[in-house]
Order: sequence, then C-alpha cells, then structure tokens
Amino acid sequence: MQVAFSKISITPKQYIGKSLAGYTRKESCSGILDELYAYSVLIDCSNSNSEENYILAIAVDLLKIPLSISNYIKEKIIETHPFLKKEQILIHATHTHAGFDLTGEFFWPGGFLSVLRGIMFGANRNDKYIVWFSNRIAKMVNVLFKDLIPCKIAWKKIPFNPNIVFNRRHPSEKVFPNLTTISFKSIESESIIGIIINYACHPTTLSYQNSKLSADFIGQIHENISQLSHGKIKSVYFNSASGDINPLTTFGELNHLEEVQKDLIYDQLGTYDNTKEIGHKIGQSALELAKSIPNQEYCEVDKLKISTQRFWIPMKDIKYFSRKWFMNKLIFLIKKLFLINVAKYQILKANFPIFDLSYRFGNYKCRTIVQYIELRARSEKQENILSLITVPGELFFALGEILLRSTPAGYENSLIFQNTQDWVAYLFSLRDYMEEGGYEVTPSFSPLCGYYVQQAILSLINENS
Repeated sequence: MQVAFSKISITPKQYIGKSLAGYTRKESCSGILDELYAYSVLIDCSNSNSEENYILAIAVDLLKIPLSISNYIKEKIIETHPFLKKEQILIHATHTHAGFDLTGEFFWPGGFLSVLRGIMFGANRNDKYIVWFSNRIAKMVNVLFKDLIPCKIAWKKIPFNPNIVFNRRHPSEKVFPNLTTISFKSIESESIIGIIINYACHPTTLSYQNSKLSADFIGQIHENISQLSHGKIKSVYFNSASGDINPLTTFGELNHLEEVQKDLIYDQLGTYDNTKEIGHKIGQSALELAKSIPNQEYCEVDKLKISTQRFWIPMKDIKYFSRKWFMNKLIFLIKKLFLINVAKYQILKANFPIFDLSYRFGNYKCRTIVQYIELRARSEKQENILSLITVPGELFFALGEILLRSTPAGYENSLIFQNTQDWVAYLFSLRDYMEEGGYEVTPSFSPLCGYYVQQAILSLINENS
C-alpha cells in the first residue's frame, strides 16, 4: 500500500472582476483573502487482491462542480493515466461561497433576479477558466504518481462541536457532527505522511457582504496543520453532510440561539477572523486526533471495492398537503413551467451544463451518480472496514446520519463526502420538504432529489451487505 498527497493553486492571475459563486452578491470579486487550491490524495492498493488498485480523491475550493465538469476533469487525468477508471476518481467541491462561478448562474452580480438571468442565459461564460484549472489538476495528479510512499492506514472519529456549528433550520437543537481523521503513516519512518479530514460545516464563515476570494475556513485548516507540523504533514478536507449545518460566527454561545429569529441566523455577518478561528479549531483537533491513534491500529488495505450507481431523477412533485404546500407548489411550478423551459436551450447546448438534463414530451429529468466505497484493512488484531459514501449535493445532517448507520462497516467506520462527482440539489427528506419547506427547495433540481439519492445509496449498501 502506498499514498501521496499534493495540491496546486487554481487561482488565476486575473481575478479582479470575476464572478463569485454563492449568495446573491451585488458585486464581483474585488480582491483576495487567500488562494483557492485543488488538494488531492492518491491511495495505491496495487499489492491487494482488488481489481481497482487505485483511488484518487480530489477536493477543489469551489462552490460546486456539476457532472459535466467532473467528467471533463477525469478525462484530462485519464489522458495521461489510461489505467485509471472514472469510478476511481472522486471530484469534490468544498463548497466555499467565496470561489469562482463556473456554469454562469452567478455571472451577473446584482441579486436574486441576476441569478435567475444567469441560470437562463449564463452558459459558456467561464469555459476558459474551467479548462485552465482542469489542466492544472491533471498536472497535480502527475506529481502524485511520482511521490507515492509505502504506508499504513488508520482512522478515528469523534463527536466534535466546540461552539462552532449549528443546524440553521433547527437552531435550538444541539448538533455534534463527527470529526473524522484518516491518517497515513510511513512504513519506513513511522511518521504521519498526511491526513484526510471529514467534518460537517457549511463554508459560509464569510458573509454575503464579502467580495474577496477565499477558500473559507477550509483553507485555514490546511494552513494550521502545515504550521503545526512544520510543513511535514499534508492534508485534504472533504465536507460531510452539512446541507443544513452552518458555522456559528456572530451569535455567540449555542444556548442563545433559541432566542434568535431564524431569518437573522441566515444572515450572520462573519468576518475573516471567524474564518481563521473555526479553521484553526478544526485543523488543530484533526491533527491531534491523528496523533492519538496507537501504532498497533495502523494496517494495510487488503481489499478495495468501488460500487457506482448512475440514475435519473425526474422533475416532479408528490401529492400531499401541509402548511408549506402552497409555497412549495408555487416554487415547483415556476421552475418547471418557466425557469427550466427557458434555461433548457442553454443547458442542452452548453459545453459544461449545470445538469445532465433530458427533456422529452414536456418531462424533465437529470442524471447523476452516487458511490459506495469499501476499504478492507488488516491489522495485527483484526480486519477493519472503512466505508465511504459520495452524494451529488448538499446532504441534510439527519439524512446523513441515517445513511451512516446503514452501512455494513458501522457508524464509527463510515464517512460521507457530499458535493462529490456532481451537484443536483440540497438533499433533504420528503418529510423535511413537506413539513418545513425552506429556501433550499428553490435551487434544487427537484424536491425529490434527496429521496432518489437515499434510495440509490441504500441499494448499493444492500448489494455490499
């Protein structure tokens, strides 16, 4: 077993005036707080009995990466490394709200109406940047294959919330997302080579008032780990189920949130000091967690299995009635009868469309992908299984907990990478949709995305049970 870590800047020289993705800003990029990067880890299991010998995971400091761009990046990588399969390459968007727009939704600043204009007419506006950073990522991967180091693997998960996150839809309920560290140690030196970090927090420490480029708190995680380890330990961060988990920046202690109006919670005015504080807390704790794993728990991967399911999600609603029915139905009809009807011509002809869209006889559907990955590893004492679930969007925390508890590996040995391979929606349960509604319904392709994704993942899990 071998591993390698790498990163590469995806910040262009000319960034002033470029469109930033996330929120509905009234101005374009005016400066920079920190650079955007693509981070990667390559795990080589060539000595195992697996047909799939490699897994390559890449995290990119962008709001979202649709399937069209994810596939393009993979094709650029496979041009140089034809032995890799697309299923072995994971493309994850960290979801920073201070990175660049890709598919045109945010091309015109100015507010909500400008975003609607971007959805309908913004395609192909940022293609040069997409091609440029995709080539940069392919260049980074070339370095990985040259830097592979024999290693062993171990992991540890703990509940973690030192007053830094809350559920924005249910602010009075305490949440404790798990902080998971996957650590890789050199066989020769027994020192930590690098770590994979998995935690649940929306990268929105910087508010909608910020117009400067930043990787948000995730960039500070990497900076903190590099400083604490004197540059010796590398890191890659993948966001877990955080569709409704926000950073706590300007409201103080968690127990005060019961008294705060929900609409004010969505408009916290966090600053770069909050970004640094939250990033450093997560980074320091992740590194300490890795260092706390005993040597005897490190092992080599004996088997790697990657299961993939591609499926279609229809744009349709369900029959129900609740106090949220009217607003939900109004949003659905506006999207289906007006917005998607206008946007479909741009989407179907775009070089890098927002959705992998199909249209026939007035019915719309989009194709997406989920994966279930198992790494089986043997230590001196026992066999350990690490499972990884990828989802194409922003998964609500409660739904993520259900999926984590459904795996053969068990809750303690399972992780979720959201916004991976694609973005189609906020992924919420049918109950959330019918009883709570919320703004998350508006940008989602279909209110049923969460249901279809859940069923696809459970199907993959059952196949591997």
